[in-house]
Amino acid sequence: MKFENPSILFSLLLLVIPIIIHLVHWKKFKKQIFSNVNFLQDLEIKSRKSRHVKELLVLLMRLIALTALIFAFAKPYKASQAQDEHFTKSKSIIYLDNSLSLDALPQNTTLWQDYLQDLQLHLDPKATYTLLTNDHIYRNISHKNISHILQQIHLSGTITNHHLILNKINYLLGKQPQNATILYCSDLQNVYHEKLNDTLFPSRNHYYFISHNYPKLKNISLDSLWQTAHTKEDKEFMLKVSANDHDLKTPISIRQKNEVLWRGFLDFKDSLKQNIKISLSAKKALAAKIEINDKGFQFDNKLFFTRQQSEEIPILVIGNQLPLYLKKIYTHDAFKTDSIPLNKLSTNMLDNYDLVILKNFKISPAYAGILKKYLDNYGNLLILPNDNQAENLQNLLQNLTVNTQVKIDTSQVFLNKINYDQPLFKGVFTKRVYNFTYPFVKQHYHFSKTGDWLYQLSDQSPFAQVFNRKGKIFIINTPLNSSNTNFEQAAALIVPLFYQIGKARQYHSKLYYIIGQKNQWSIKTQTKPDAMLHISRADHSFIPYQVSRYNSIKITTHHRPQQAGIYDITYLGHKIGRVAYNDNRKEHDLRFLNLPKLQNIKHLESVKSFVSQQQVYFKSKKLWPWLLGLALLALLIEMLLIRYWK
Repeated sequence: MKFENPSILFSLLLLVIPIIIHLVHWKKFKKQIFSNVNFLQDLEIKSRKSRHVKELLVLLMRLIALTALIFAFAKPYKASQAQDEHFTKSKSIIYLDNSLSLDALPQNTTLWQDYLQDLQLHLDPKATYTLLTNDHIYRNISHKNISHILQQIHLSGTITNHHLILNKINYLLGKQPQNATILYCSDLQNVYHEKLNDTLFPSRNHYYFISHNYPKLKNISLDSLWQTAHTKEDKEFMLKVSANDHDLKTPISIRQKNEVLWRGFLDFKDSLKQNIKISLSAKKALAAKIEINDKGFQFDNKLFFTRQQSEEIPILVIGNQLPLYLKKIYTHDAFKTDSIPLNKLSTNMLDNYDLVILKNFKISPAYAGILKKYLDNYGNLLILPNDNQAENLQNLLQNLTVNTQVKIDTSQVFLNKINYDQPLFKGVFTKRVYNFTYPFVKQHYHFSKTGDWLYQLSDQSPFAQVFNRKGKIFIINTPLNSSNTNFEQAAALIVPLFYQIGKARQYHSKLYYIIGQKNQWSIKTQTKPDAMLHISRADHSFIPYQVSRYNSIKITTHHRPQQAGIYDITYLGHKIGRVAYNDNRKEHDLRFLNLPKLQNIKHLESVKSFVSQQQVYFKSKKLWPWLLGLALLALLIEMLLIRYWK
């Protein structure tokens, strides 16, 4: 038992006063002689004994009443469990997981809606909190403001990293040894396969986890979409879909505004992963969404994409006509190729082409300067060497600011490795293959300084490489004639390499981009120095990071936009293009976090139970009302003794 006003206990010395009063006999007795003394003597003895007991009881009641009153004014209380454990209520932090996995619909409402409602209804109105989400921190907010803030928070494309969140919480608490209460509202989805150690949960803090998992949630996902081919009439796409239960099935459609472009039906009875081939008209630009009806996760039920009308990619060949193998790749439905002799090359001619192919390396410094200016304007150059051109190739590269020594290597090697992590091949290969049929190379050029390799030979030198300047310099390090290599016969290698090089400068070529990732793309336009491009739709608009180039604008987005959909690219209020953003599909992983078993970690069902436990844990029991009642009871007994004890 502890006291709020312990100094009042010195008043217990006043208990001596009623004792002194009791000991001093204020009333004097007179002696009276009677004839029958023996009989009266007996009555006197009995009367004195009864009166003595009564006076002692009255004294006791007075002492009890006075003692109880003194203790009541000292305000005694029984310490709370938190005080017994030396835990002070210094900070309260709420982590609210707003990742897309909270959009699951296991019942009639999403987990996200359940968390928001629970927090708004049951948080302690007298407390102050720090609210933490995956992408924002709200410090020291009162209960009055927390409802307004919760209404402004939306689901985010940022994937939950529990290790990072717990480190943020510890950072907010600071290095000083202070106690804190952490309310952790999350489904504990474990996308990154995390294992949490005990050091993330300091023993001075109390952690309360309100987690609602859904391990048996049935879900269908629209995973990805890519274009496989296109002609002047049609565009062909491949849609990857998946499910986690063979009993799932759903209709699927592609809509552009109110127009239905395509319909189908998904049935996963035979396979949980499927690739659906889709053909759409190429006569108009696409800004559409693929949609299914599924009661699992909601964010992967829609997939937005855009595709402009088919535009031929301009390619210029300097020196000779295209080789036969390139004519089969750079077809007229997707590319437009021109060729000129070297002596016809002029300064401004190259700016109209996305790719320049060079086959003649005996170039004067003047012509090399034209190529360098083209690279400085973010153009791409493809170099295809012939036999015995090491010296010419070296001189050309030095004029293009690539300082390297070039020698001929006549040892036979094999092409045996693909750089799958190279951005040029992103989304090209459906799986990584390492045991393909290796094309041979009888002789190749060896560089003292190499760029980023695309294909690699068995002697660890590049078969194809790229030097990154403002534009890109692609080099094939061996003559591609049949007497030197059989690379032309390896269609699975030659087609993706040259097709992707041809598209490397294509403006805004992706069907869609992923929210929360760093996305970069260019749009072919020119702006005034004081004017900016905007990315917008009806309910949202922002200015992306942008860099003006010779005839294009390079756009970089990362944390914005935050909602999936189709956005307009506008300049001075005029729409000049469209771009689609989708949520990250990693969020539908049904793998959940295992928490360490520690004494300061508790699992609760709701915010209401958390608040109740907090009130019990931090609430001390006041004892003075009981003492005041005891004093009144003692005074009442004293009055009864005086009145009725005769």
